[in-house]
Amino acid sequence: MKIFIMRHGEAEVMAKTDKARRLTEYGKKQAFAQGLWLAKQLNATALERVLVSPYQRAQETFEQVNRAFAGELSSLQEIWEGITPYGNAESVADYLSVLENEGMKNILLISHLPLVGEIVAELYGKRNPISFYPATLAQINYKDGKGEILNYHYPTEIL
Repeated sequence: MKIFIMRHGEAEVMAKTDKARRLTEYGKKQAFAQGLWLAKQLNATALERVLVSPYQRAQETFEQVNRAFAGELSSLQEIWEGITPYGNAESVADYLSVLENEGMKNILLISHLPLVGEIVAELYGKRNPISFYPATLAQINYKDGKGEILNYHYPTEIL
């Protein structure tokens, strides 16, 4: 199974709560650019599930990625409290194993620091080597409880 792990785009620094922090305009552009990059790697029918944190900035990142896929990801979205910033990487890995056992081939996960790095480390079995700048996407090949980092992409072509 291929797992695409994405950190949300650049977010505002201040809000009433951490959960309510929104993307900046630049963060929206980053997320959209990453969505376009991902769409070139996959077509929308290749993705089978998109796991998204309920936090505002992750939801807005999903909206921009979905826009890059012409809205074709809407029915694949699963909002999950388990992938908020301080979620448990081991629990995420367990759930991803369940999805793999169900036969899923391509999953996109949109979350936050520090969890995205912890998920990569949990799946990879080693220290996470990826710097998760805003909107960074990492691609992991995951099979039988072991992950291999195939690729990672920073949002460099901002429209």
